[in-house]
Amino acid sequence: MKHNYSSKAFIAISIIALSATSVCAQCATFVKKKCMPKISPFTQNGQMNTSTLTSGQKTSLNLTFYAGQDYRILVCAEEQLGDVTFKILDMLGKVVFDSQKNDSPDFWDFKVKNTQQFIVEVQVQESESTSSVLPSGCVSIMVGFKKG
Repeated sequence: MKHNYSSKAFIAISIIALSATSVCAQCATFVKKKCMPKISPFTQNGQMNTSTLTSGQKTSLNLTFYAGQDYRILVCAEEQLGDVTFKILDMLGKVVFDSQKNDSPDFWDFKVKNTQQFIVEVQVQESESTSSVLPSGCVSIMVGFKKG
């Protein structure tokens, strides 16, 4: 009997691991096809900051920006998530950019005079669907740079 339970556990763990790998691959494909072109004319920094989020979820990421460079922060999300907003906060929690109050709701271009850290907070809005299954999809936070 023990052998049977451990075999079932192994199969369950394998299925979960394969599902996670499949989701990561789908997100990577989405980022390459839909998000990478939007980072231009900036050079992408090489980091892939991607999460799978559902309706109503929030995520954040701390990033360091170096003096003397121009940057673009791009937040790219799959359509089924609906409205995805983001804020940039300094390390004291002061909002320095809010995508809801901007003409370019999926990116922010800025120049850094002094090396500093920012927190990027991404929020997927609550779904208005009456379905018991919440929409889920990939969200990517990308950073592009160019010498200022």
